[in-house]
Amino acid sequence: MNNNGRSEARSVILRLRHYRDRMQAIVAAAGGADAEAGVAGAMLRKIKSLRTDLANDEHECVIGRRRMAQTECEHDFLWPALREAAEAIRDEPAPRATDGRSKAAVRFAQGRIQHYLTQLEGRWPTL
Repeated sequence: MNNNGRSEARSVILRLRHYRDRMQAIVAAAGGADAEAGVAGAMLRKIKSLRTDLANDEHECVIGRRRMAQTECEHDFLWPALREAAEAIRDEPAPRATDGRSKAAVRFAQGRIQHYLTQLEGRWPTL
């Protein structure tokens, strides 16, 4: 693999790890169903921020795809991961801390990110 390909793969890996870690922090902070109001409010703000960031990055990928500006790594791993994670979060219409659905949606989105990240890290284990 050339240096350009390694650089592209590393960039995508770091971006996916960032999202995975954010989602992991949200799920960990959510705690049990009896979370305090302050913790629940903070979790909901983090979920809304995550939704916004995923939607923006997904839109950026769609625009890049139309312009053919995406790298192979972005096309094969980043775009599908962001699209699937954004869909999982978007499917939860109104995040609420009390019913656990929001936490489950974040877990599912994290699983989608992890799926593509694992594949990518398997191809380039030293990055």
